[in-house]
Amino acid sequence: MADQNKNKILTIMFFIVLADMIGFGFVIPLLPYYAKQFGATDFLIGLLGSVYPLGQIFASPLIGRLSDKIGRKKALLLSVGGTFTSLLILGFARSLSLIFLSRLTDGLTGGNITVAQSYISDLTDQKDRAKSLGMIGAAFGLGFIIGPALGGFLSRFGVSVPAFVAAGLSFTNLMMIIFLLPESKPENSRRVPFTFEEMKKTVFSPQMRPLIFIKLFYSFGFTTFESTFALFAMKRLSSTLSTTSFILTYIGILVVFSQGFLVGKIAKRYAETNILRLIMPLVAPFMFLYSISKSVPVLLFFITPISLGSALIGVSFTSLITKRVSKDKFGGTIGFFNSIDSLMRILSPVLGGAIIQFLGPALKGTFEGIFIFLAFLILILFYIPITSKEFGRES
Repeated sequence: MADQNKNKILTIMFFIVLADMIGFGFVIPLLPYYAKQFGATDFLIGLLGSVYPLGQIFASPLIGRLSDKIGRKKALLLSVGGTFTSLLILGFARSLSLIFLSRLTDGLTGGNITVAQSYISDLTDQKDRAKSLGMIGAAFGLGFIIGPALGGFLSRFGVSVPAFVAAGLSFTNLMMIIFLLPESKPENSRRVPFTFEEMKKTVFSPQMRPLIFIKLFYSFGFTTFESTFALFAMKRLSSTLSTTSFILTYIGILVVFSQGFLVGKIAKRYAETNILRLIMPLVAPFMFLYSISKSVPVLLFFITPISLGSALIGVSFTSLITKRVSKDKFGGTIGFFNSIDSLMRILSPVLGGAIIQFLGPALKGTFEGIFIFLAFLILILFYIPITSKEFGRES
């Protein structure tokens, strides 16, 4: 594929992911307020937050695997169509049960990011893959910066308005996919069996097993940091909502910079495994340090390397796993590893909240750092190198 055509498609994918995440960012911060209108208790609001990642645990690998079988374009239409439907349900919802149905529908069909990552992996060679995946990650982060701010503004006209505007963005995405996005997988490449056994054989192969445990420990540590950061800031630093929002925006900007710029520069010089070996042991101690911060400026100093490093780790890991499987298995494999993140986003708020309540916020980062360091140890001790596929840079 000519570079000019490839760059055009990458640009289209960037805007598809950006629009998807802006719409997601419209809705997520407003869900508690929306649910409160229908008498939801705090427990039910917490449960509502778990419905989407619960659906993703199953949807990510299945839709990813489906994209291996029927093609990325059709799978992306299915996924974005599910998001569009879920947002319409949310906008028209007049009961708590419909709000839950909306989030479950989105979770069970929402393999957008998995399919987008698989599409990019189809399109790129091993040399440029990390850089291109980083651009998708940058669109993801940028959407989370823009979305909540615009969603908050739109909510002034009614709590359901952001849902309808987000549905409009999803419909725009459907049109872009239909009319602008070509299929990345040729017909003769879609021969992978759509079975659980085939997926199990792929992701639990001897070369993949260490990566599963690396992902489990790293994701548990980092999602605990993410999911309970606002509670930590409130308890440790008595941060106001506006201060916490500023900090989260700062983190988002760092992630966009890291994935949109740094990844491309660093991946040109170092293999993904070497990036992980360098960054993981650097991020782990900063996890401990941020949680003992006594002021916002000190906190900002310590979370800077965490934010930059985590973005590098995320993209490098996704790029790495695509180099351990054939192209006809990208979707199912990426989806399986993304489902681990979804599982951890259900478990980690419980762990983080318990640590803050019973042990104190200053110890939260210690547990997070331990999990990330355990992921690093597994990488060092049990990782099986790729002998011929990692662009000649595997050490």
